[in-house]
Amino acid sequence: MDDSGKISKYEDFAIFAGIIFKNSNEKSKFINKYKSIIKNIKCQYCNNEISSCNHICPEIKGIIISNKDRRRLINLSKQFTTFSTIIYNKNLSSEIITNKNSKGRFSEYAQRRIIKNSVNYLIKDKSINPNMPIYLHINIDQMPTKSNGYYSLREGLIEELKYGIINYNYAKCFKPIIYGDLQVEVIYKDSKKDCAIQMADIIANTIRQTFVITSDWESANKKLKENFKIDIILRLPN
Repeated sequence: MDDSGKISKYEDFAIFAGIIFKNSNEKSKFINKYKSIIKNIKCQYCNNEISSCNHICPEIKGIIISNKDRRRLINLSKQFTTFSTIIYNKNLSSEIITNKNSKGRFSEYAQRRIIKNSVNYLIKDKSINPNMPIYLHINIDQMPTKSNGYYSLREGLIEELKYGIINYNYAKCFKPIIYGDLQVEVIYKDSKKDCAIQMADIIANTIRQTFVITSDWESANKKLKENFKIDIILRLPN
């Protein structure tokens, strides 16, 4: 998972997005295909002359990639399960927008919500059996945040997925969705060293561009599903 845009009064949208691999074979298949595409296009994004090439290639970020190369990578992502949270900054409270701790808490909440929605999607898709042991391995681009919440992302996910959450403020109970053993690992990674994080950056940036151009929710949502095959889409606040 990676982000594009920030929770800020100066930006309309903040995005979290990513790609899911159900097993190691899927991930290996993705890495091989991703590296093949990058090998083919990487020299276009390097400022070094061929004669002085040191073979240390720059990361190809979503903000700089050409439309042609973006399409190639998005076409690859369509072969896998993808997800996104779209945060409408203008609909957030001033407390979240201006307070660093509250902003960190909401960012973590947004990540937790989309991960839970993704797990639920995989359960309904019968890719996950909620009664069997599950190992949830989450790689996130390094994005340090401060939070005034009670849990870390890992602890919050275990609590919500396996034990459920009671929201006393709104008198709501969210039941657990996993009933077997659950292990959760959250690792913050350097995108330069991780192909899947790089793909998440491309997906997140593509989604943000879509909403900047087409701010209407219905139109943008339709485009994400039909053109980019984003499987799991969450709007916040909702």
